[in-house]
Amino acid sequence: MRMKIRFGKENRKKEGSKVFLAAGVVCMGLLTACGGPQEAEISAGGEWSDGEQDDREHSDGEQAGEEGSDVGQADEEYSDGAQAGGEGSDDESVTAGEETVGRKLTEAELQEYTEWIRDKSNYGFLLSDWENPTQINLFEVFYGGAGISHEGTEEQIQAYLNRYEEEGIYTDFWVIDKADMDIFLLEKVGLTYDELLMKGNESLEGIYYPETDCFCLQAGDTNYCMFTCTDGVLNEEGTEVILQCEGDYWVSKCEVVVNIVGGTKAIVSNHIIEGSILEEELIDEPACLIEQEILNNPKFEADALAVENSYVLGDWSKITKEALQGTWYHHPKSEGENRQYDVALKFDGDEAVVYYPAVDFYAETSYEWDIIDRSDRDLCPELDIYFRGTKDAPLVWYILGISENRDYFWCNGEVFYRQETP
Repeated sequence: MRMKIRFGKENRKKEGSKVFLAAGVVCMGLLTACGGPQEAEISAGGEWSDGEQDDREHSDGEQAGEEGSDVGQADEEYSDGAQAGGEGSDDESVTAGEETVGRKLTEAELQEYTEWIRDKSNYGFLLSDWENPTQINLFEVFYGGAGISHEGTEEQIQAYLNRYEEEGIYTDFWVIDKADMDIFLLEKVGLTYDELLMKGNESLEGIYYPETDCFCLQAGDTNYCMFTCTDGVLNEEGTEVILQCEGDYWVSKCEVVVNIVGGTKAIVSNHIIEGSILEEELIDEPACLIEQEILNNPKFEADALAVENSYVLGDWSKITKEALQGTWYHHPKSEGENRQYDVALKFDGDEAVVYYPAVDFYAETSYEWDIIDRSDRDLCPELDIYFRGTKDAPLVWYILGISENRDYFWCNGEVFYRQETP
């Protein structure tokens, strides 16, 4: 299985935006560290650290090719003889067996395609391996702004700072309005962002801000790659070009298919042949152990209004491992549409799975768990998840009660809703 690199979770991290879990008990109910004084960091999954950032930086001189010439009309300017490879042309025909399948591009044509590929709106499409638009890593396409980014407004910057609890912007910061994103994607791949999202492409979800309807990113590096078209073939119909391109170590060689119908160019697929990116992409990715449908569309059907914002004690004797079997989901209403602080818990026998993006739990590992009865001390039951492999410093929720129908349980201010029939 190919690894989906977590650009959707803004995996380019930097120092800051971290949640500290105490080396003693980790009380997740209020994100409170309830143990000893020592601290162990768990990254909140915000952005790359300086050490983790890819070092694909180029000098200003190397980026000069970014502003490629406008070659959108280039194919209309070739003579009929050059397009067809006919009389008077020195172009070589390309054959497959007995059949002629096209002609090789000239050096001048290859140079024009090189300049076009190097444009800031195009090179990012060569930084992932894809056959249809749903497979494009949009994070790579837009990491450098793609020519449609702008400086953020005060409101947009504040939304970013609030999400990561930061005090200021320290490196380059750009914003792409969703309306501009849709225009760009319609021109390039024929689909809007929402249409790509509905088809399963979530590679930009981690940097989308619904409160300002835009995409925001702070980045101190660049992913720009200086591609060169070294060979190419125009098909017999004159509608499609297959380019052989060479870049840097990240994507050393790739094969790009370009549609040129109507005198315009559109990349329709990219196959990476060599490059360091393949070493990262071909790593087996741990499977998500919570159903994707639950994570994408959690249900909150039970009526838990009575316990949402008040300290209500339930019948503690009903809070057992048996009662908690199944999958539960909590969304802090104060976060609006931001789901970074959502929590999903799945209990299957003696195994527990945790989905909690804010502290880097992505439901990829099962842990032992238990319900600790503390009634002898007049305390509510304690849910312990032993994520360290020992019973030291577990994840902890203090459960105040569970509903009669077992369709929700609550902690102090948190309600977890069951996601399937008990």
